[in-house]
Amino acid sequence: MMKQTKTLKQVEAQIEIEFDSKKEAEIVLTAIKPEISDSPSSRTITEVKSIDKILNIDIKAQDSPSFRAALNSYFRWIMLSQEVFKLSK
Repeated sequence: MMKQTKTLKQVEAQIEIEFDSKKEAEIVLTAIKPEISDSPSSRTITEVKSIDKILNIDIKAQDSPSFRAALNSYFRWIMLSQEVFKLSK
């Protein structure tokens, strides 16, 4: 009997989020940097950078569940950072 192996496809996305100002984009990047360096999974590679008022997020994952988990985490952290930024104004 032959054993079938399931080939998983790598999933990638490049996301750009535009903020009201360059300062806000940099604050959000600074706020989520600890999360970037302490990635919850070895199955994903994420690069986040700020260019002017745009936050660029590049996610590469070994599979869809890992990709979805990373994407949800980054969106949650960004939304939380924005709320804190708005409160501090």
